[in-house]
Amino acid sequence: MFASTVIRKLARSEEMFAETHNFVGLGAELEGDVDISAMAAAFDSLLEAQPLLGGHIERGSDGRHQFVADDLIHTGLEVVKLDAAFVEPPVRLDQSESLARLRLIAHDGGAQLTLYIHHSLADGHHQFSLVEELFTYYTALVCTGHVGPVTVRSAPEPLEIALAERHIAKQRRSGLERFMPAMFVYDLPPSRRAATTSKPPLPLQVPVARRRLSAAHTHALIAFCRANRLRANAVLSAAILLAEWQLRDTPNIPIPYIYPVDLRYILSPPLSATACTNPLGVATYLAEINDDTDIVDLARDIAETFQRDVSEGVIQQSLLHFSPQYVGNAPGLPDVVMLTDTGPVPAVRTPPGLKLTACQSTMFFAVDAGIDIYFSGIFADQMWIEHHSHAPALQKSVEAIHSLLCATAEQHVARGAG
Repeated sequence: MFASTVIRKLARSEEMFAETHNFVGLGAELEGDVDISAMAAAFDSLLEAQPLLGGHIERGSDGRHQFVADDLIHTGLEVVKLDAAFVEPPVRLDQSESLARLRLIAHDGGAQLTLYIHHSLADGHHQFSLVEELFTYYTALVCTGHVGPVTVRSAPEPLEIALAERHIAKQRRSGLERFMPAMFVYDLPPSRRAATTSKPPLPLQVPVARRRLSAAHTHALIAFCRANRLRANAVLSAAILLAEWQLRDTPNIPIPYIYPVDLRYILSPPLSATACTNPLGVATYLAEINDDTDIVDLARDIAETFQRDVSEGVIQQSLLHFSPQYVGNAPGLPDVVMLTDTGPVPAVRTPPGLKLTACQSTMFFAVDAGIDIYFSGIFADQMWIEHHSHAPALQKSVEAIHSLLCATAEQHVARGAG
């Protein structure tokens, strides 16, 4: 028997991720040699600095989940060496054992390093900060042989506490009212989202399709956004909705759109990257698209709707009304589009001879319903798009979005040249 300590119960904003056993993997493609011993020691330092990473989740006698720490030693870095005859084994993720895992897949000329984090503990911004800290320790070990003193951090607080400290209370509106005109109105086609046969005992990876824009297309697209005084997120949202509208082939049915908002950029006083587990709000938009819809007009309407909801405080308190749902769809509502856009991902510190060339995400759930989520970001001057879904023909959707974004970028360059 090992001594264990309950850190705290999960808040409502965290509970759904425990119910669905939701883990997110953030992977980095590495070019160059990796010192495996130094990476293992760097991960040990990260676990020392962030003790809750080595904890796990249990369900208490009252039915609620709770973060628990015990005296068990974390398994540490997992190393998988690949060659032509060896297939990567599936990663085992179990919230009753640990909230984090680190896997290094070594191959000729480089490696892939993936940090898996339970979503109840961290959103994408928080997770990337942990990766940044990991590489800081690793670089120090490779360059100097030691990491220096490690500062131990307390467990991050839930969103509810961060909002209460800023006197943000629940309003009458949640933001989902925007979808009411589209509910039980249309003769909906069968959902493209295939449900799984049964709820698995451990989380399984959601199928994913990926596509990256070239650096030239990415630069031109950002220039297009600046020329039209639009954020890249709004243009990307418009491109995804236009592509979805084309692929769905239901021209008279609007598309409900939901996307998380990082409240670190909105709340005052601001939150640090790891002070809160999931400091998120939820933005909504109902896309009415036809053959004449222009990407700029659609992006501008998305952006203006977002600004109104922020100015009225709706997004800041949105998760006090409900927990974000990654499974299922409201009855009578067209399939919802969800996008998590990380925006530009800053470079991380690496020692000489090692370079991060790309990053990607993976999602894991233990659910019996279909998942459908887009992810995007910009790293190393290239925008990437991912579609995590149980729907068929995933590559078709990311190819359609990629084509639309590239065409937009090329048209902007051509107009400039003319």
